[in-house]
Amino acid sequence: MRLKTITISIAVSLLTAACITPLNNVVITKAKTKPSTCGRPRYPRASLVANETGVVDVSLHVSKEGRVIETKIVSSSGYKRLDSTAADAMRACEFVSATENGVAVDSWVTMRWIWNTK
Repeated sequence: MRLKTITISIAVSLLTAACITPLNNVVITKAKTKPSTCGRPRYPRASLVANETGVVDVSLHVSKEGRVIETKIVSSSGYKRLDSTAADAMRACEFVSATENGVAVDSWVTMRWIWNTK
């Protein structure tokens, strides 16, 4: 009886190792912006008048085709107007898509915009 238990344990261990090993060989590249496609957001006039400044971090869901398909504010500037203007500008950016083992995949990228009146 004891011999069967050991054999089963070894077989399960080998099967588990075989299933996990390919994950160690996965090559992933991150999505990269195409700088010429990213315009500089225009400072909202009302924000300039109110002297609103801040930093906004926007998470962008980038499709395997390199287009932004969703945005989320990760860290707010403290002003909705500045946050939405930054997100709108980043939404227009195009990307070289992320890849997994050479195949294009959807991914998330976070970008930051610093608003200051200087």
